[in-house]
Amino acid sequence: MGGPIAVHVLTQFRLLAIAGATLAVAFGGQALAFWPFGGSTRIALSPAYGGVCEDCDLSGRILAGAKMSNSVFNRSNFTRSVMRRADGTESEFVEANFTDADLSYMKFDSADVTDAIFLRARIHGADLAEAHGLTQAQLNQACGDDETLAPRGLRVRVCD
Repeated sequence: MGGPIAVHVLTQFRLLAIAGATLAVAFGGQALAFWPFGGSTRIALSPAYGGVCEDCDLSGRILAGAKMSNSVFNRSNFTRSVMRRADGTESEFVEANFTDADLSYMKFDSADVTDAIFLRARIHGADLAEAHGLTQAQLNQACGDDETLAPRGLRVRVCD
């Protein structure tokens, strides 16, 4: 017992456990992954997309809960992206394309959204109250609800 075959099987089992924990994090946001070699380990998913990503094609990406604060996403394409509960605080989204994106509950505190496209974007519960460069014409393209926060003097179009 304990020969080369047993060591190989144990190594393969550990790799499988790591892969399972990674999948649990990828699909669960926060997951409690059970490590088979002593207790449980809490794994938190905090995807970060910070830095400079100008002219990036992030269309169709799942960016839910992403930390995107203090970053530059000017002219980036977020078409059909899911950005629920993402944090875009103090980031630049100048001329970004949010067509058909799910921006529900996203934070845009002190973010620059000048000339950004919000065509059919879902902004339910989003915090746009402190967003810079936001116009009524941009908000008219999007769908929000009573929880959506807009800058003073601007109104959010409420729709399903």
